[in-house]
Order: sequence, then C-alpha cells, then structure tokens
Amino acid sequence: MRTALVLAALVACSLACGGGKEPAPSTTAAPPAAPPEPAPAPVAPASFATIKTRGTMKVAADPEAPPFLSKSPDGGWQGFEYGIMLALSDRAGASVEIVPGQFDDLPDLVKSGAADMAIGQMSPSAAYEGLAFSTSYLQYSLCLVVQKGSKVKALGDLAGKRIGMYDDPVARQLTDVLVGASYDRQLFDDYGYFDKLAAGGLDAMVYDCPLARYELERWKDKLEIANDRLNVATYNVAMRAADAQLLVDVNSLLEEIGNNGLLASLQEKWLGKVMQSGDYETASGKVVVVKKGDTLSLISKRELGSPDRWREIYDVNKDVVGPNPQIIYIGMQLRIPKKAAK
Repeated sequence: MRTALVLAALVACSLACGGGKEPAPSTTAAPPAAPPEPAPAPVAPASFATIKTRGTMKVAADPEAPPFLSKSPDGGWQGFEYGIMLALSDRAGASVEIVPGQFDDLPDLVKSGAADMAIGQMSPSAAYEGLAFSTSYLQYSLCLVVQKGSKVKALGDLAGKRIGMYDDPVARQLTDVLVGASYDRQLFDDYGYFDKLAAGGLDAMVYDCPLARYELERWKDKLEIANDRLNVATYNVAMRAADAQLLVDVNSLLEEIGNNGLLASLQEKWLGKVMQSGDYETASGKVVVVKKGDTLSLISKRELGSPDRWREIYDVNKDVVGPNPQIIYIGMQLRIPKKAAK
C-alpha cells in the first residue's frame, strides 16, 4: 500500500513539475507573426514660419533651473533663458511651450521632434550627434569656488588636492592645464557639492560662474569665488541639424538682441552681472569684447596685426560665433589665440 502511494505521489509530482511523457506535437497552426512597428515619421524641417503656422514654439528646458528658468510667483515662467525664449517666440509670432526635461534629456527631446529647440545651458559638442548649435547667447567663465579664507587663489595651488567639477570635458581640460599636476578629481553626482565644499570634503570646486553666483547667495558666509576669469565658455540654442532655416532665423534674432542691448539687460537682471564692456585677461589668455562696428577682420587687424588673420580668431571661437563668421554682436566675448601663425 505504501509503495502504491509513493508511486502515485511520484507520478503526480512528475506531471505537476513538467516531467513525464512529452505531449504530442500540436497540430494547430502557429498564429502569424505581428507586423513590424512602422518607422517613425520623419520630422518636417522647422523654421519660424512653420512655428508661426502651429502657433506655439516648443522649447525643451529644465523647468527647475533658476536663475535661467523657474516658475514665477504668478504661476508663469521667469529667468534669463525665458527672456530669450520670449524674444524668439515673439519674432516667430507664436507663444512659448516649455517641454520639460532634465539636462540629459534635452538632446533627445529635440531630435525626436517633441521640441523645436533646447535652451538649457547647453554648449556645442561633438557628442551631440544630429544637433546644430546657434550663435552663443551667453559667454561666461568657469570659476574657482573655495572656502572663505582659503589660501587657494588659483587652480595652480591645487596640485594633489580634491577638486569637484561636472563630468564636462571643457572643465576637465581647463583644470588639467591650469593645475599643471595630478589632483583628485571628484565628479558631481548629486546636488550636495556646495555642502561638501563647505564641510571641508573638497578643497575647491570648478563651476559655471552664473550658477556659482546664484548658489553662493545661500553660502556667502562660508564660500567664495577665488577666481571668476578662468576661460570663456558658452551657452547656445540647440536644434536638429536638418533645421537649417531655423538656425538662420535664431541666429539673426540673437544678433539683433545682442546689438540692441536686450541680452545685456537680461544678464544684469537675472545673473546679477553687468555685461563685460572692456577687453580682459583670463587664466587661459586674452579676451576681447566686440564693440559697435567690429568685424572679425577689424579685430584681427587690431589684435594680430593683419585683417587677413581673422580665421585664426574664428577657429578658436566657433562655439561662440556659430556657423556664420559674419554674425557677431556688441558685447560678445572672443578668445584671442595665444600662438597664432605669423
């Protein structure tokens, strides 16, 4: 009896666990394979004219990025970059629609067609495949942030020290050159880096000056900027590489609001800094500020001794000037090459 029960249990377990005799092949025909997903429709080239027809200009941006973009007390939007968005949309004859995303999301929002452009502290980089970048709407410097009373006055004082920075090739290259020795690079992975510096967990930070000045309002008793003239970096409007007319439209508007003073007034209002008016020296070399009537040829004659050397200036400022070397505006800051060929 016990043997029979054991055999019965084994048979039951074998069937329940998938053992036993294999089932006979099914004679029912397999259902047809699902058809492949259709390829996404190509995004039609954008321009101010197509944006006007739609009635809205879709801009990818981080919605929580003061002083560049944030919610206003009345529930609308405010900030330096929002002022630029308004100028662009006014010229296009449309309203602004913010397409929200984190910084890393912005390129895909543009390339997918969810947004016409991205305005969110982006700089030209070969890493952004499929995107084109406008003339720069802001030139700024990376700056050196330290604890108050620190003996650190320049990046050259930080050999072997702990330096925090974004995972940004420009910041890395600049720091490598100006430190001139090995150091402990600590990349930001959260928003606690100002706390970390204030608590002594870092010896210094390399950070975008406009953002550093904003953040230091909360840390002015503990932190300070040791050097705010390390280099010239840029923020630019990003759009699809195929949107050639939109690039022309945007660049034309940026040149206009640079020359008529709107960029300067937005910078003073939101970034707390009057636009630079005179030439100056940075840790990376001389910078000239474009004046009324300037062209690259005139600047080249003044700085390099010949108008024919304008391309040397353009080549080191393509991220500032954009694709058209004739578009420069009053107040634009241009690097002067250190070792231009004679």
